[in-house]
Amino acid sequence: MIYRFDKHEPVHLIQITDCHVHNERERLLSGVNTYDSLAQVIDGINGCTKLADMALVTGDLTHEGDERAYTLLLEQLNRLPVPFFWLPGNHDHTGPMGSTANHERLHTKQIILQDWQILLLDSHVEDEVAGLVSQSELTWLATALLEHPEKHAAIFVHHPLLPVGCDWLDPQRIANAEQLLTLFDNTPQLRFVCNGHVHQDTTETRLHYQLLSTPSTCIQFKKNSADYAEDDLPPGYRRFTLHADGRFDTEIIRVGELVRVVGAPRGYSSDYD
Repeated sequence: MIYRFDKHEPVHLIQITDCHVHNERERLLSGVNTYDSLAQVIDGINGCTKLADMALVTGDLTHEGDERAYTLLLEQLNRLPVPFFWLPGNHDHTGPMGSTANHERLHTKQIILQDWQILLLDSHVEDEVAGLVSQSELTWLATALLEHPEKHAAIFVHHPLLPVGCDWLDPQRIANAEQLLTLFDNTPQLRFVCNGHVHQDTTETRLHYQLLSTPSTCIQFKKNSADYAEDDLPPGYRRFTLHADGRFDTEIIRVGELVRVVGAPRGYSSDYD
């Protein structure tokens, strides 16, 4: 589905990712109430004096991927003061995502601006942790890029294309990343690709575009860790400003403090209370 946004640049985007909202309001993820931490981030967005035109929510929207979790997620996302669009991550299930969506914009994959197009690329595989972009999704992506060679392009996806330096996490990147990178290397209008999944911010320049990642709205993974490790950085999100000439500005915004319940189990895979 295509969404056309009639506004002269610059356009201001918010990226929210890896919310991991549970299907019960009080459940914890490594001692963190993910519903509350998402609420904290959205409070920060709503209280910010900087402009925003739309928000992109880039996967692992919920932890269990069922309707109860998406209902709780939408309680918070519907507080955003701007239109928002989402794509799935490895924790998500597209059936419940679709059945709980209450607006067609939640199904948008292509956003057309005056001088830019934004593409939401699906890298999730049902019930698998690692990413893969299907052949049909690749065909759609290549076609969308060919249709608008005059527009600067930005791509948002859940899984990373390149390793981020965490030995335990890097095998979960997009399995056919080289195929995508070949396409991107030969797409001169591409300006950046931004992913979630890694619960940390990274920046890498490749040829004419940048590869970026964004912190989670809940727990953060420790950079350059051989084994699973968490950081105590606060929840965060990313802001973009897209300019008509193809330039873009971006920054990470941290919100408040990371709040952990004392005595709660630590670790990403434990059974959370």
